[in-house]
Amino acid sequence: MEENSAHWLAVREAARRLLVETDLNISVPSSSIGQWHRLILNMGDAMPQRLTFPAIIEGPFSVRKEDALLFDLNLKEPVDIAQLWLPFDASELMQDLLQMCSELLLAGYPGCSGCGYRDEEQPWDEIAHRKRVSKLGE
Repeated sequence: MEENSAHWLAVREAARRLLVETDLNISVPSSSIGQWHRLILNMGDAMPQRLTFPAIIEGPFSVRKEDALLFDLNLKEPVDIAQLWLPFDASELMQDLLQMCSELLLAGYPGCSGCGYRDEEQPWDEIAHRKRVSKLGE
C-alpha cells in the first residue's frame, strides 16, 4: 500500500475511527479473531485512560457503531455521507487496518503530533475521498 495513495488515506482514516470511536462492534471471520483481540489489548496498553473498547464478534467483516455501519465496504458508493466508503477487498482491508491501527498506536495516537489528531489536521473530506476512490476504477 503506497503511502498517501487513496487506499492508504482511507485505511488511515478508518484506523483513526476504530481507535477513538466508542460503542463499536467489529465482526470478523473466525480465523482473524485472535489478531483483533490482540489489537484490543494493544489499545488498552496504549490508551490506559480508555474505559470501553470495541466488541469483537465472529462473522463477515463489518464495523458498526450501535446499529449503523461505520464503514461501507460495497463497491457501489453509499448514499450516507457519514459512512467511510472502503470499496476494497475485505480480507486485505482487515490486514491493512490491523497494521495501520498498530502503527498509529506505536506513534502515540491519538495524542501524537502529525499522525492525525483532529486538532492538527483538516477534517476528513468524505466527498473528496469518494472522488479519489471513483478514479481508481477508471
